This record gives sequence, C-alpha cells and structure tokens, in this order.
Amino acid sequence: MNTFKQNYLTNLIGTQEAVDSLANMEKARLLVVSDSHGNFNSLKTIVQEFGSECDGMIFCGDGIEDIARLVEIAESVPPVLGVVEGNNDPDTYPINDECIKVPLSCSLIAAGHNVFFTHGHRYSLYEGLDGMKEVASNIGCDAVLFGHTHVCFSALTSGNIFVLNPGSCSRPRQGQPSVFAILEVEKGKGYNDAVFYQVVPGERKTFVPELVIF
Repeated sequence: MNTFKQNYLTNLIGTQEAVDSLANMEKARLLVVSDSHGNFNSLKTIVQEFGSECDGMIFCGDGIEDIARLVEIAESVPPVLGVVEGNNDPDTYPINDECIKVPLSCSLIAAGHNVFFTHGHRYSLYEGLDGMKEVASNIGCDAVLFGHTHVCFSALTSGNIFVLNPGSCSRPRQGQPSVFAILEVEKGKGYNDAVFYQVVPGERKTFVPELVIF
C-alpha cells in the first residue's frame, strides 16, 4: 500500500517510515519497471500481480501518466515508489491533487544497498554505461537501474557495480517480449541476478535475455 505522498527530501513517494523500513530490511524485493508509454493496462497488470509481494518499486521513466493512475490500485503498490523523468515525461506531474517532482535521477536504500536509478537518455547510453556508473559511484551507490533502450539485461560490471535495465513493459525492442524485473537484495551481500518476467495477465512467465547489443 502506498500513500502517494512525496517525500521532498528524497523525492521518493511514500512515508518516511516506509523509506526507513526499506533501508533497514535484511532482505528486500524491488519491482523494477520502465517505458510503459501510455499503456496503463500493462503497468496495472504488473502491479496487481506482483506489487503486494514487493517492498519497493522503481519506475525508470517514460510513462509518468501511467504511474499517476496507479492511485486507482494504491493497495497493490509497494510502500516505497521511486520515479524518474524519461525523455517523454514532464518534470512535474499531478498525483492525488499534489504536484510531484519527477527528477532526472534518484536513489533509494534497500537492505543496506544504495541504488541509483535514472532513465538514461542524458548519459549517452548507446556509447556505454560509464557515465551512469561514474555518477552512481560518486554518490556511494552500488547499483544502476535505467530504461530508455527498451531492451532488458543485467550484469555485474567493473567497479563491482550492478547494472539493470528492466526492458519495456509496453514497447520492447530487439525481438524481446514486454517485460519487467524483480530484483532481490540482501544486507551485506552482493547482488543476485534479476529475474525478468513477461507481461502476461494471470501467468508468471520468466524471460532470459540473450546477449544485448544496444
């Protein structure tokens, strides 16, 4: 259940109690979604199926209007929600009579892990991930989550920084299906690989991406 009230110190959506609880958990489960591009039904399917089982949710941009409509199913939305601005999103948006800020990048702490997330369009993604990784490392983050390419993958990279793109839940590319990711983290331990799921109502159908070239 999410209150859909923004914490203006962190830009996260949810109570300070929920944010602190997520940070201090021994294990946490994050729902990671991106690039819905107006397909609210796809986002709704994901959140209704998986949201109540997760401790936090990260949306990596391009679909803030769909995120705003999640108030209709607030009981299924994880208690901490992080949202960033995609290249097709505004930097503010009304949710529940409140104008929330939609930052270009953000971070949250889950089970002791500091997670940086952004859409990625400002970081020359198609030339590599070094720009995002450098920003994340400079603010003490050990993971980078991003969208924009519409191609899912995850990897542990140089500098021991975990990177994850959940793909697009609406407009996939490179022959991939519409997908999203579940990322489980544990305090004091490294990252396990994310699990990708296809957007199929009533089914839990996983997807294993092939080598990604973007």
